[in-house]
Amino acid sequence: MKHAKFSLIKGNTKKRSQPKQPLRVLVITNLFPNRTEPERATYNRQQMSMLSQLCHLKVMAPISWFPFKRILDRRSKVSEVPEEDVINGIQTFYPRYLMIPRVGRSLYGLLFFLSIILPALRIHKEFKFDAIFATWAYPDSFAAVLLSKLLKKPILAKVHGTDINEYSQYWLRRKMISFALNNSWRVISVSKALRDRMIEIGVKSRKIRVVYNGVDSELFKPTDRMQVRRELEIDTDKKVILFVGNLKPVKGLTYLIRAFAGVAADTERNAALFIIGDGELREDLENQVKDQGMQDCVYIPGSKAHHEIPRWMNACDVLCLPSLSEGVPNVILEAFACGVPVVASKVGGIPEILTSHDLGRLLQPEDPEELRKALLECLDKSWERELIRAYSDKFSWRHNAEIIYQEIMDVFMGNGD
Repeated sequence: MKHAKFSLIKGNTKKRSQPKQPLRVLVITNLFPNRTEPERATYNRQQMSMLSQLCHLKVMAPISWFPFKRILDRRSKVSEVPEEDVINGIQTFYPRYLMIPRVGRSLYGLLFFLSIILPALRIHKEFKFDAIFATWAYPDSFAAVLLSKLLKKPILAKVHGTDINEYSQYWLRRKMISFALNNSWRVISVSKALRDRMIEIGVKSRKIRVVYNGVDSELFKPTDRMQVRRELEIDTDKKVILFVGNLKPVKGLTYLIRAFAGVAADTERNAALFIIGDGELREDLENQVKDQGMQDCVYIPGSKAHHEIPRWMNACDVLCLPSLSEGVPNVILEAFACGVPVVASKVGGIPEILTSHDLGRLLQPEDPEELRKALLECLDKSWERELIRAYSDKFSWRHNAEIIYQEIMDVFMGNGD
């Protein structure tokens, strides 16, 4: 397919006719599974899998690399990731980029860019991509914008949450993020709250489209609670609270354990808390549980494969996400698809999807007493689970991919800013 060249300068954009075949799209993102991290960014994997049904798509997923990383971290398995692989039927490339831990973060964007130039040129030689779709603001979208200028390709960027909410607090990174997004032809935001934050840091509002993530309703759906509890060896008489996510400070887990101590003190409810996930806080959380003598009712079994999470969802009475900061967590949409109510902090885009008391409860973050009360209220309430499940139907990966592809098509045809 032969394409006319066009300028990236505003006001001099050449319109194109509708392409006669699906576009070829190169996705650039560090958020993609690989052989050593098969559960990494499952939401991106699901989105790209659906998008690949609408266009020709390849993924470049650079992996951070440091010469002495294997010495500093014996768990490092970067060397086990091949340079090229196939993930969910998508050809995926894994170039390495130099990243010195905790040093020179303002250089990550440039180092990321240098690592993708040659692989991108090789990919383009055989797969003449029409557009670039970058997800994660920095360094991914920053580097992808430089590549788009070099190759004169339209670019669509997507932001997720932490990449804006946290990274934009640092002056230089904020400037680089603003540069990247203002030089993207279109920016996809997963929530209105994230859109508003981008506008605050200087991103032009006309570039931004809010597109909520989806949920896999074939995987996440209601099943028999007693049956899955027996399979997971969970007492069928217990009231079960579930957390699923990364065990890191921003998830508010220390507040959850403090709040649950008050719930557990009410012996009539016979409650249990399951924390599914892994991360830097795991040991601290386990110590917190021991210090409060709750080993018999708080369980931290580690991370689980994504396809196992629906069983845990269906085994619980309520999902809790007491985060201090968020985008739009897919775990909430997945809980809704299973007909499970949610207790969550009123941060980021969460209030945009948890919109009714029929779906759960919103509360201020960092308040264990308010969290305790909300959990008790939700454990005592009889929920209309079919209503909750039906609400999740509006969040579909197919619908999400169709919108994304239309946005890519739009910028390819010369309708970008």
